[in-house]
Amino acid sequence: MKDKDFIDAINEAIRIYGSEDKLANMSGLKQPMINRIKNRKNSIENVTTGTWLKLFPDMQIDFFGTCKQKGHLATINKLLNRLNPDEQMDIILYIASRFSHAVDKNDLTKK
Repeated sequence: MKDKDFIDAINEAIRIYGSEDKLANMSGLKQPMINRIKNRKNSIENVTTGTWLKLFPDMQIDFFGTCKQKGHLATINKLLNRLNPDEQMDIILYIASRFSHAVDKNDLTKK
């Protein structure tokens, strides 16, 4: 996971809750802490796991890349993890074209 993924997650949480203050109230953190993380004034590496869990209580960490997925989803996930980003996008675009009825166009524009 890259720093950008964490920052994107913080920004999405702020959007969902409506403001940094509301996210702070929900998480039990202080608003300035959220602002420092969002604006990269705190190094992502120095933010504690406890803080991330307060911000994202449903977060799960997949330490070994095994996921809890089973069957076909686990197989697809293993395959995707072995591909480079361009190959992953090729697969995603193929699935989107083949199964367009199941695709949310917003999923294809997020990075």
